[in-house]
Amino acid sequence: MFHDYDEPLFWIHLNAEYPFNLKGILYFPRLKNEFTANEGVIKLYNNQVFVADNIKEVIPEFLMLLKGAIDCPDLPLNVSRSFLQNDGYVKKMAAYITRKVADRLVSEFNNHREDYQKYWDDIHPFVKYGCIKDEKFYDRVKNALLFKTTAGDYLTLEEYRNANCEEGKDPVVYYTSDEKRQAQMIEMYTAQNKGVVVLNTLIDANFISFLEFTERESKLTFKRVDAAAEDLTETGETSEDDRKTLET
Repeated sequence: MFHDYDEPLFWIHLNAEYPFNLKGILYFPRLKNEFTANEGVIKLYNNQVFVADNIKEVIPEFLMLLKGAIDCPDLPLNVSRSFLQNDGYVKKMAAYITRKVADRLVSEFNNHREDYQKYWDDIHPFVKYGCIKDEKFYDRVKNALLFKTTAGDYLTLEEYRNANCEEGKDPVVYYTSDEKRQAQMIEMYTAQNKGVVVLNTLIDANFISFLEFTERESKLTFKRVDAAAEDLTETGETSEDDRKTLET
């Protein structure tokens, strides 16, 4: 159907009989960092009769990065935007599909974490985009969100806090947007046992803002390593070369 011969990362089977009849399968392709250029195709059918590609009222926008096919006899063959926007079943379908995707991600994290970490680099743009677009999706997957560190570890936000944040102080996540250009700063942080996560894709700036707003009650903040020099000087002494680096 898609003329794509790359193996998918994993897939999700959809099967609902109430309050609507829906069957399908969605594939997670290997996504690139430039995720905006990798729009997938989700084909919609009615009793195996093709209706349309990528109907955003049925399939949430952020899931358009996936590929797959959905068969729903409850939809008419000649769908119109006005019908879809006003049909209660359509909204329930979209919510069902979103929930199934979120539940599969959490299941992969809980039961196959080692494999999940291996393809996190491929799926994280999609997951982050979904969190920003749909708060309910975020609520479901937030405990399965991973942050890759410069040491190569994959940590949840809670695991990062436990390893790096002092009790009684507002949690701070230190990150790098360019490991090569900020290598010296990263080394200075790791020398003081401050873990640094890698946030270097197009969506990460928006994702950071989203997390800081969503987790505002905990006063969570993200600080880029080359913009948080004052945190380095709080503990330990810096050399003359380090001071010059901080000043620049």
